[in-house]
Amino acid sequence: MNEQATSAAILAIAGNFAVVQVPSRNFPAVAVQGDSLKVLQDTLKELAENLDSGDLDDARFALDEVANIISEMVSTYEDASRDVGFTLPYRV
Repeated sequence: MNEQATSAAILAIAGNFAVVQVPSRNFPAVAVQGDSLKVLQDTLKELAENLDSGDLDDARFALDEVANIISEMVSTYEDASRDVGFTLPYRV
């Protein structure tokens, strides 16, 4: 692959993820560290297990944890997109 096909501009970094612009795409993307992605997956599995067992308090905790992480990602994505003049690919 040539450099253009493998390069992305970093628009923002927040915690364990970054907002990046890949040259061939119209909108930025969110890149997530592998360990953080695994934590999200494990937390969702935990949520499902808690729901299956009827443990709604622990299910709510797991759901809130995932929702907070994703909300932070979306907020950073939206801020970075606006900062560089991109319109969002969805309605707010």
